[in-house]
Amino acid sequence: MNDSAPQKLSPLDRFDRMLDSSRKWLYVLFAAAFLIKLVYVIQSSGGLHVTVPIMDSKYYDKEAQDIARGHFVRKDAFFMGPLYPYVLAAIYSIFGRDFMIVRIVQILGGSLTVVLTYLIGKRIFRPSVAFAGVVMLVLYGSATFHEGEMLMEWLGTLINITALYVLFRNPARRGYITYAIVGFLFGFSALARANILVFVPVVLVWTLFVSREARRMRKALVVVAAAVVAVAPATLHNYVAAKDHVLVTSNSGVNFYIGNSEGAPGYFYPAKGITLDSEEASRSHVERVFGREMKPSEISRYWFGQASEFIKAHPYEEFRLLLKKTALFFNGYEVPQIESFEVARAKYSTLRLLFVNLWMIMSLALFGMIVTLRSWRKLFLLYGYVFSYALSIVVIFVSARYRMHIAPILCLFAGYSLLIALPEAVRRVRKSVVRPAVFLLIVFFTRPGLFALPAEDVRWTESIHQARRLSEVGDRSAALEEVNKAVKIHPDAAESYLQRAVIYKEAGNYFKAIDDYSKALKIDPAMANTRYDLAQTLRRVRMYRPAIEEYEKAVALDPVKAEAYNNLGITYMEMRNLDKAIEYFKKVIEMDPKYIKAYNNLGAAYAEKGETDEAVVILTKATRIDPRYANSYKNLAMVYVQLKKPREAYGYLSRYHDLKPDDEGATEILAKLRIATQADTTQTE
Repeated sequence: MNDSAPQKLSPLDRFDRMLDSSRKWLYVLFAAAFLIKLVYVIQSSGGLHVTVPIMDSKYYDKEAQDIARGHFVRKDAFFMGPLYPYVLAAIYSIFGRDFMIVRIVQILGGSLTVVLTYLIGKRIFRPSVAFAGVVMLVLYGSATFHEGEMLMEWLGTLINITALYVLFRNPARRGYITYAIVGFLFGFSALARANILVFVPVVLVWTLFVSREARRMRKALVVVAAAVVAVAPATLHNYVAAKDHVLVTSNSGVNFYIGNSEGAPGYFYPAKGITLDSEEASRSHVERVFGREMKPSEISRYWFGQASEFIKAHPYEEFRLLLKKTALFFNGYEVPQIESFEVARAKYSTLRLLFVNLWMIMSLALFGMIVTLRSWRKLFLLYGYVFSYALSIVVIFVSARYRMHIAPILCLFAGYSLLIALPEAVRRVRKSVVRPAVFLLIVFFTRPGLFALPAEDVRWTESIHQARRLSEVGDRSAALEEVNKAVKIHPDAAESYLQRAVIYKEAGNYFKAIDDYSKALKIDPAMANTRYDLAQTLRRVRMYRPAIEEYEKAVALDPVKAEAYNNLGITYMEMRNLDKAIEYFKKVIEMDPKYIKAYNNLGAAYAEKGETDEAVVILTKATRIDPRYANSYKNLAMVYVQLKKPREAYGYLSRYHDLKPDDEGATEILAKLRIATQADTTQTE
């Protein structure tokens, strides 16, 4: 007999066997992840960052509420990813607008992502490596934080990881159905964040040249066809809504401009001299530049063109910016945008207990990617997923939440480094110090200190955002307290005084608002919007001449600022200079033919001047341009009262009252007009 001694199993082999012995570990992982995330969700349930959505979260929330009311087709092409608002709308329709339910659904999705990540790692690496990776993912506080925000990152990540799991689940039985599911899932994910489409060519390259499977061309075509099918509803919606060819969303141009324009720092920062904080702001600016109505695709191309001009004029600056954004993407710093993980971590003990940070994950993951290069065929899709996604972000701007999509895959490579690559490098350190040196270099260059914003800047931004949220819920004293913190942190920042001025103005304390607007303009005189806001406030206290000066300065800085011309007209109306008022209202209409307030104001000016025929023409046109704008009907009714035509006046005021049923004054006038109509013998039935 040729007996051989049984081979002794290593600790990792034994751990692998234990993990393979039962499916209970999947349930353990899911339950552990969900419970940890749930503790944070409960602990933070009263936080203003949860209960008062602002900026992107506010956009999603408003869209979802409107969809839940039955408005499934939007008024225009999708500006931001449509999938998340429709998911939110489904939750609102079933449970009501309950943010706690929304967040529980999101952490359920995040917990499922943990399980799927483990299954991918188990197939690609080994069970122990996969387990180490997902433990890091569960303990990664930023993932839990972002899954609890009213943002779509959890959804896109879940869909992407599901698609990768389908691809890796059973390599021996990857047929057309598998590829169809994968293509559909990545196309579906694009409805959340469209930049995942850059990964589809990577999947095609892998299918055609790396996988070595039979019928590769057909499978590649299936992937493309399925992705097209998934994206098609959004493209069709955009054509129906806007009569325009927009694949998924129309915000790519403005995002590219924000990330590649003068003063762009590599992360989100308001573009210099232009307000681009909403779809409406972007659209109105471009339409006024061209003096006509613009399609969403044209607006997007305009911003791409503006960014391209900057790049052509400053190639060296752009090259440095791209290098900075690349380094920032792979850095361990959690780049804040609307939300700040570091601020939340200081507030909530759960996040502090989740000690794994991006620096740990990124340094271990990059090292793992380097030492596994010999197995590039096996890992091609994971490399491609990370680096194609990184490219799609680097060309715009970097944010902590954008990197959530690749965190699960990074954690798998980090798990490999932790259990295999680093121990092996330590064991062989006497023979070669190359790998330990490479790891230390990676640790050095991914350290957060390279790019971290000063702590006072982060606190300042948080105070500004908190003040905005408190102001939205009407707690102006608390909002003022927060904004005063911002002023104390950065007394040299114009934004500090600007935000305080807004709060004072909302509270009716106009003179203090004027003082703070003036302080902001002393710091930065070139802010057109601030000059406009100052002029508006000056007009409120009937300081007409200073208001006119500020309006004129605003339009000198921003010649397409139609709001300023419109309010110049209103100011002249209040000063009884009707000819000058009419001149400015006409200028606004010439600049922006859809600016309904200018039509209404022009009609009112003609009526006040006694030119009632002109007033009727203009106000009737206004009701046709925007049938939902109530004031046009009211002013038209008043003109007919002036003309002593009670029937017409009653008809138009009735339409106004349908749109503004709470206007008690209109109700009284309607009653009088009804009596006058009954007594009117100048018209017969």
